[in-house]
Amino acid sequence: MFGLDAFHLARVQFAFTVSFHIIFPAITIGLASYLAVLEGLWLKTKNPVWRSL
Repeated sequence: MFGLDAFHLARVQFAFTVSFHIIFPAITIGLASYLAVLEGLWLKTKNPVWRSL
């Protein structure tokens, strides 16, 4: 149909897999760092704004 054999389909599948394994851990690490900073600011200042974020 599109001229895709098993080799090319495997490469497309690998590309999607690698993309997800790059994007989601980066988001997770970034979110964890952001939350740790907000928690630290809240513990230091006791300002409820930092906790509500």
